[in-house]
Amino acid sequence: MGATTTWSRIGKRLGSLPRLHRDDQSVILWLVDEERRKGEPLLCALLTVGDRQMHPRFPVLAEQLGLPCSDTATQQQATWSFEVLKAHQYWRHRRPGHS
Repeated sequence: MGATTTWSRIGKRLGSLPRLHRDDQSVILWLVDEERRKGEPLLCALLTVGDRQMHPRFPVLAEQLGLPCSDTATQQQATWSFEVLKAHQYWRHRRPGHS
């Protein structure tokens, strides 16, 4: 699996990110993906907790954004892992400055 990140790493990198309540984090994650184009993976899948574990709000966000995410933990994990893989494959050759 490719690189993922956490809120804490984002905060350290930006330096000025305020501490966010989980509800606020969810809103931001939803907004990141709300206007994605058809076929684009969910970027919110790249935000993790702990040691590269699925963010606990990912299944709900995925459902809200139109990606079916089963009620079983195993299927949710599989959906999340696949979205992480798709995000890395999709954006690998689309990064600014990398032709």
